[in-house]
Amino acid sequence: MEHPAYNQLRPVNESVGVVLCSNPSYGALEGTNSYIIRADGDARSIVVDPGPEDEGHLNVLHREAGEVALILLTHRHADHADGAARFRQITGAPVRAFEPAYCSGGGEVLYDGDRIHIDGVTPRVEVVHTPGHTADSVCFFIHPGEGEDVVGILTGDTTAGRHTTTISETDGDLGKYLQTLRMLEERGAGIQMLPGHGAELPDTSAIARKYIDRREQRLEQVREAREKLGSGATVNQLVDEIYTDVDPVLRHAAEQSTRVTLRYLQDQE
Repeated sequence: MEHPAYNQLRPVNESVGVVLCSNPSYGALEGTNSYIIRADGDARSIVVDPGPEDEGHLNVLHREAGEVALILLTHRHADHADGAARFRQITGAPVRAFEPAYCSGGGEVLYDGDRIHIDGVTPRVEVVHTPGHTADSVCFFIHPGEGEDVVGILTGDTTAGRHTTTISETDGDLGKYLQTLRMLEERGAGIQMLPGHGAELPDTSAIARKYIDRREQRLEQVREAREKLGSGATVNQLVDEIYTDVDPVLRHAAEQSTRVTLRYLQDQE
């Protein structure tokens, strides 16, 4: 079974399977990946990112996950987290997130370096704070058992199965995002990347390097455009100079990316 496959559990490795939500869009690609962490024979499971509040998707997710012991969120965005409250009602499982406001049902706040071990679930989950896309973004490093090497990294919206990802203008940060990508490049060599959107990919490190190169290229383009147009150039003028063939549908994303880049450059000056 290959991506995309809706309304069914698709195994991606020995410890993780995915149920794809049917909420396709430009940002969500084919839809949101809701992950089920569980080894063969486990009596319980951990669910990561229940997705939007879509009753059909949540019911399928519950059916495939069985007894859910814990719900985890990679970050607060609606297409990952809005279904968490309803999924907690369905399963009775607590919700844990990096931000206290998104925890519920007695779920504790996640912290960097947290190691999650649930009775009845063989895989272990290592929590790594990965700010950049949003301030509360985390990645989950999946260990198939106690002391075993990582077999997959659930990246939320830090990376995607194709294209690049955006940085939130409210609490995203390009400088922190680049640091996150360098960490993933260092730690992710040969480890499967399990993104919040798009298909899984075999090497997290290689994807992180592509993202770094892309961001550095865009930084240089903005620097050159500012030198050409002057320091008083507007965001729209910079976008016109840099994105010479941008699809009108993607214009807003180009403007957002340029504003985030300018903020980073200004912080460096």
